[in-house]
Amino acid sequence: MKIKQGLMKRNELELNTIEIELEGTTLLLLEGYGAFFMCGALDVEIYKDREVLCGKAVKVKTLEQLLNAPIFDSTQYAKSLGIIPGLTVYEAFEKIRQER
Repeated sequence: MKIKQGLMKRNELELNTIEIELEGTTLLLLEGYGAFFMCGALDVEIYKDREVLCGKAVKVKTLEQLLNAPIFDSTQYAKSLGIIPGLTVYEAFEKIRQER
């Protein structure tokens, strides 16, 4: 297993990144502004009773793809803040950054 941490900057966004390379797959995570978004490995439903601002995108293989992918699912808390499926992860982080 190999774990890489980094920082991704896009326009005014600054996001922490984590890539975990496992046999046959890589787990991807972008975090910032009190929120996080992951690849399809994230079980959004596990946070159903908590105020966690997160979501997942599917069929992504790189952090760049994750940032630009549409959100497939997000927590109820995220949805209540307008972070809904179809919005890109980038758009979600921009919305969150501007409201914080």
